Amino acid sequence: MKRWLAVVAVLSAVCLQVNFSWGAGGVEVAGVVANWQKVKEKVPESAYFQLVKFHKELKGTTDSEGYSAFESKLPKIKVKADGSFKLVAKTLSDGNYFIALQRALPKEVTGDSIASAIPILITEKEEPFIIQVPGDYPLNAGKVFLAVRAQKEQKEAPAPATPEKGKEEAPAKEKAEKEPPAPKKE
Repeated sequence: MKRWLAVVAVLSAVCLQVNFSWGAGGVEVAGVVANWQKVKEKVPESAYFQLVKFHKELKGTTDSEGYSAFESKLPKIKVKADGSFKLVAKTLSDGNYFIALQRALPKEVTGDSIASAIPILITEKEEPFIIQVPGDYPLNAGKVFLAVRAQKEQKEAPAPATPEKGKEEAPAKEKAEKEPPAPKKE
């Protein structure tokens, strides 16, 4: 019986050790969004920072108001008025993560893809601020910045040419007859 109890105790200790190593994906990151004071007034109240796991094909959505967000069920991050934040996540699977400001801009403002409409945190070197799991935590990120792209310029199409008074535009058939025929492929 004593042997059996000793075996159970050893197996329990091994199982606990394995569980701790699997749960070693705990992350604690603190930092300051250095340009938060400049951009927070332009951000809708419904916007929020959220941890997002990087995948080759990130999926996103656009809500009924036209605001874009990456699909993520990971923790949301509170950013204080001074720009400071602290992310605590107990268990994360191995991989690379980043922090996005979800629902900040409508897709139409910044580009053709959802990813271009969602600002993320970047470093002073203008590279994405990546959180790697596993890694050494707690981590003081120092100053990071919210990468807000400039609004997409809407170029006005040139006004269609209007024929001068008394002159009418030639029909398309007549124009085509004046142009040389395209070379034929053999």
